Order: sequence, then structure tokens, then C-alpha cells
Amino acid sequence: MTHPEPRIRPVELLALLGVLLLAAIVPVVPGTVTVGGIGLDAVIVTIVVALALWLPHAVRRGTGGLPRVGFEVPALVFLGWSLVSMVFTGAETAVFATWIRYAAYVLLVYVVATVTTRPIGRRLLLWVFTLSGSVTVAQGLVQYVRPTAQIGIQGLEPTVATRVFSTFDNPNFYAEFLVLLFAATLALVFVERRFFRYVAAGLLVVQAMALLLTYTRGSWLALAVGLLVAVLMIDTKLLLPFLAGGAALIPIVPGALARVLSIFSLEGTASYRMTLWRVAGAALKDSPIVGYGLGRWYDVFATTALRHPELGIGVVYYGAHQSYFQVAAEVGVIGGIAFVVMVFMACRMGAFYGPRMGNDLRARLVNAALTAGLIAFALNALTSNAFQHPRGAVFFFVLAGIQAGLGAQYWERAVSERVRHERAPGVWALSVPGRAYAWFERAMAAAWGASATRRILTGPPPGAGALLASSRTVGVIIGRGVDSGVTGSEGA
Repeated sequence: MTHPEPRIRPVELLALLGVLLLAAIVPVVPGTVTVGGIGLDAVIVTIVVALALWLPHAVRRGTGGLPRVGFEVPALVFLGWSLVSMVFTGAETAVFATWIRYAAYVLLVYVVATVTTRPIGRRLLLWVFTLSGSVTVAQGLVQYVRPTAQIGIQGLEPTVATRVFSTFDNPNFYAEFLVLLFAATLALVFVERRFFRYVAAGLLVVQAMALLLTYTRGSWLALAVGLLVAVLMIDTKLLLPFLAGGAALIPIVPGALARVLSIFSLEGTASYRMTLWRVAGAALKDSPIVGYGLGRWYDVFATTALRHPELGIGVVYYGAHQSYFQVAAEVGVIGGIAFVVMVFMACRMGAFYGPRMGNDLRARLVNAALTAGLIAFALNALTSNAFQHPRGAVFFFVLAGIQAGLGAQYWERAVSERVRHERAPGVWALSVPGRAYAWFERAMAAAWGASATRRILTGPPPGAGALLASSRTVGVIIGRGVDSGVTGSEGA
């Protein structure tokens, strides 16, 4: 039974406004301003505003109203160890500012989750993010028609006029953002009905074209894997149509097929990335426990390149092109592992919520779409500094917050197995390939049901997502609150 939602209080509207401002401003406002030696950009400014506007709502709800976040244990370990690293490597202003940024990302998940437990909050945030991101897509398409810069097109087909980057500094940075935008818009397609669903679907197609026009192979592959996981979360019968639809898009974009095939080559940029990873490995070997300090990668790179000329880098200033190696080099093995686990736990929360959503198809679809975006961004970070690019990284945590808001009501529910409704067999089902595919599908389902991997992915996270809610320190800061518990009605 669905109960009517309690009315929205002014403090909740204020908190929602802060998050909407972030979603509206960050995609379209580039650049950094230095104040007192600290670089301020749209991301950190809007996060501060969002936190300030959320605080009255958090105080009213109290610790009992804090949403559950499934990756808070590794997040706290990462932030705590980064502070230890800072003690031993020097608490410079830039290092502390970088730590504040990561801490703000984690806090933002709680902020977003709090205001998106209600369907109306999720819907508004998804629309604002989708529309703001689509503005950048329009700018990117104009860039393609009227090229003003050619970034990273060496080795591409002569038919490639440019790689679009819109308001971002680089096509790779923009592609990282687009995989998250695509996932949010896909969630809207599942949320909306009639006219607004068609609008969201149209924007989704245009966003897919913009992503292809970045010619960023890592993002293409990462999104394909993320969507594949999402499809498997819904119904394995959708696998073949998904693969066919993805393959049909590639020939439309000039030079895209050759770019896809180059994914499997170890020459060119792929080879150079591996050289950069060796620098990160050498740096980690030189200081494995506390690293060099969060955010000090470029100092690390220069020091390591000079100390190890046998690596043959040839430069002393370059990104690691791998977020996880870079973080590990900055804060040591323990902090690096904690960061990887934090990201993994954020990505696997969709697998925790999904089986508990039962027959609520719309919620399952939205959950799968958000999971696709989180997985895509996390995989993108294997070949790029995705988490070190704030304008994309912040929306990883925004999507994690939306998913936490959506999943708030499902924490205590038991896992329910989906019941398949068999239909009369058609031509495909009666054919030899159809029967072979059906057998493969049943075998995979049986293996998955009995696997330890399934239990790990669908089980509750460490601390059951309530570590902050039970913290005495947090209780002192925001109190027990007037309202307690999670508000919101069922459904997406």
C-alpha cells in the first residue's frame, strides 16, 4: 500500500535547492579562481552551498534521519588514512584542500540521498542535471560542425574533423561526464511517461551521439560494460537486442568503427599509458605506506621520473591516466585500497537494492540505469584520471546519492527472486540458435544463483550503511532531530 507523502517543509525545499543549483551550474561553468592560494571552481563552491542549505534540514531530521550509504566504511578509512599521510608528508594548503574536496564528495552523497528519498526530489534533480548537461551537448555538436580546436586527433581517421569537448578542457574529460549524464537521462526515460518520456529519450539519443563524437574509446567501452550489467540486472533476454542496438550506432559516426577496433591495440596512446602506470608503480614502491600526500601527484611524477631515468618518460609533468594508481601513489597502499573499495562498494549497491525491489519494475529500471553510470565512470578511471577531474567526478557521487535516496525504503526488505512468465514459443525460441541461447541463459542463471559472487554483491555492506547515524560525534553536531526516519513513498 502506498501512503501519501508528508508535506515538504521549507528546510527540505532549501536543501533540495542547494543540490539543484549544483546540478544546474557545474556542467556549464568551467574555470578555476585562486583565492588565498586555493583553487576554487564551480564544484567546490556549489558543494559548500549545498551543504550549508542542507544543514537545517539535517538538524531537523537528526541522526535518525540520516540516509544509509553503503560505502561509508571504506570512505572513512580512505579519508582517515589520507589524514595520516598528510601528517607524515606535510599538511600543505593544497594537500588539505584536496582532502577537503574528497570529504565534500562523500558528504554530498548524504545530502543528495536526503533530498531524493521522495520521488519528486529524484525527478527534479534528474531533470535539472539532464537539461544542464544537454546544454553542453548542444555546444559540443556546434563544435563538431564548426571546429575551433583539434585536441588529441593524431592517428584518427581523416574523416574526423574534431573531437568535441564542449565546456570541458578535453574530450576525455567530457566523455567521463557524458557517461554519467547518459545514465541519469536513461533513468528519466524510465521515470517519465508520455510526452516527457519522449523528450528524455530524444535527449538520450543526442547525448549518445555526443559521446561518440568525443572519440574516447575508454568511455565507450566503460559505458557499454555498465549498460551490459544494467541489462543483466533487469532481464537476460534483453542482452541480444542491447548488443545489436549498440553495434548499429557505431557506423553512423565517421571514423568510429576504426576507433573501436583500435581499443584492442597496444600501440600509440595505450602503450604510453602503460609507461605512465609504471611511474605510479615506481612511486608506490618508493613510498608504499604513506605516499607523498593527497593531490601531490605532479610532484610525485617529477620526483619519480628524475629518480628512475630507466623508465624513459622524457617529461616531468604528466597525469597518471589511472585514478586508482594515482591515489595509491599519493596516499600509499592502504589509502589506495580503501579508495578502490569505496568505489567498488558504490557501484555494487545497485546489486544490493535490485533483488529487494521485488516487482517494482520502475524502481528496478532506475536502479539499473544509475548502476550503469556508476560502473561506467569507475571503469573509465582505469584508463583516465576520472576521479581527479572534479566536474565529472562530482556527478559520480550525485548519482550514488540519488541511488541511495531511491534505495532508502528497501534496506530492510528480504531478497525476492524474480518470477519468469513464460510465453508461447515463437520462431526464434524454436530455432536451433534460440534454443541454444535459452539453454545458455538458464545455465548462467543457475550458476549465478549458487555463486559466492552473488552473495557478496547482494549482501548488506559493512556497517549496514548506518555508521554515521550511530556516531556520537555526528549526534553532537546535528542532534536527535524533530523528525526521524526516512520519508518518501514507494516507487521510482
